[in-house]
Amino acid sequence: MIIAANQQLSADDYGSFAANGRFAPVIFRAMAESHEWFAYPSRHELNFEIKLRNETIEAAHALLASRASFATFYYSECNDYYWTLTGDGGFELKPGVPASQAVNDIFVNGEAYAFECATAMMIIFYKALIDTIPAERFNEVFQHLYLWDWQNHPFFPLRNTPRVGEGIPGDVRYFKNPDVSPQTPQWQGENVVDLSDGMYFGHGVGILPANQMIAELNQYRRPGATISAFLMSNATRPNYLALSALADGTQMDGIRIAAGTSFYTF
Repeated sequence: MIIAANQQLSADDYGSFAANGRFAPVIFRAMAESHEWFAYPSRHELNFEIKLRNETIEAAHALLASRASFATFYYSECNDYYWTLTGDGGFELKPGVPASQAVNDIFVNGEAYAFECATAMMIIFYKALIDTIPAERFNEVFQHLYLWDWQNHPFFPLRNTPRVGEGIPGDVRYFKNPDVSPQTPQWQGENVVDLSDGMYFGHGVGILPANQMIAELNQYRRPGATISAFLMSNATRPNYLALSALADGTQMDGIRIAAGTSFYTF
């Protein structure tokens, strides 16, 4: 269910939001038909979420096309023109480098990069935001960008939403492999982007339907395993309302963060 400015919208209203991208109609219909409530002060915030979800799907397709490699944190690689590779396997933005250029470089020069699937999800989220808000605003906010896992993203707040059912295109979901082999712990699960129409993108796996994603993970179970991999019921989502406000110029003061090897106070 969608409520914007105290008005409930129906799935038939999708045409009003089609300008937000090629996936916008399917995103809107999924939200309108969901058992979840999606409430917004105005249509402006709703448009922002649909646009950012659309760009998340586009960024997932673009990351696959970039030919960036999968690697565990220990074997991470990056373009040292833009990034400093930390001991944890993270990418720390070099001083003076526009963050939007550094993130876009991953999609242009993907063969220079290797990273884990959680890092991939954050790269996708950041690319989606770059393509949703003005680059100048992105560069202003993310001057100390650090790409590693789900941590160290104070200006890109995330929410773990339980029991989302089929979910909404643009969600990040997780296929869990509880009986993973100790020889291949990196296959204990796969973070994926819901691309719509039952398809998912996982970094290092590609684009697959759920049953094939599960079959891929099941290849890495321990001998004698009895529990299949499965799609968990929760979803990781940006805090779309907070990001919409941030994009509009809301200030975030008095925040102290760790970014890679450095600390910054705003």
